[in-house]
Amino acid sequence: MTPTLAIQDPARRASIRDRLARTGRAQVEGVLTPSDALGLYEAATAADFNVVTRRGTGHVDLPAAWLASLTPDQKQALGQAVQASAQSDFQYLYDNHPIYDLVQAGQARPVWRDLLAFLNGAAFLDLMRDLTGEARIALADAQLTRYRAGHFLTEHDDHAEGKNRFFAYVLNLTPVWRIEWGGLLAFHGDDGNVAEAFTPRFNTLNLLKVPSPHSVTQVALSAAADRISVTGWLRGA
Repeated sequence: MTPTLAIQDPARRASIRDRLARTGRAQVEGVLTPSDALGLYEAATAADFNVVTRRGTGHVDLPAAWLASLTPDQKQALGQAVQASAQSDFQYLYDNHPIYDLVQAGQARPVWRDLLAFLNGAAFLDLMRDLTGEARIALADAQLTRYRAGHFLTEHDDHAEGKNRFFAYVLNLTPVWRIEWGGLLAFHGDDGNVAEAFTPRFNTLNLLKVPSPHSVTQVALSAAADRISVTGWLRGA
């Protein structure tokens, strides 16, 4: 399944281009056809995920099978350790399906191979160069992320030495989301307040310039859905 871009109106493009130039962040609503976005969501609900977090100063992947082997007390201790480290350190807890890495390894399902090809095709990359004004964008990497109740991502700015990241993107796939469920993409102001926050609205592409201090607020225990999206970076060669 190869998605189809649905944003064609020159006036809409100009408005998004202006907002990105002024603030370094913008939302592109209805970026795909609704049926394509729903098809990606349904495929994502069937994907195999690992839990990702940090231990010490490094990233760790926790396979689902390993987590299932833990006793309830061990799971509780792991969760408490992650929450405690988030009090003062950079920390995150969410589910990950590494599309880009799986495609590179020849292990990705066709739907994700097609999606990565679309994200690296002329139509999408030309649109990203047009909206961002960044002519050096040469590729897009991608991962599926799933934030379940209690999941979060603390403040960071997405800069990574040698990765040539110009913009980050988040393609939101969950069909229905309420603000009070959390999982908001929150931009941090210099005054200690939230400068702005984006709700993960269905079929909306969030774009943010790198570096930009931001976080994903914790998904509420009352959330009636998982926050599922395709995320990645628009990078130079």
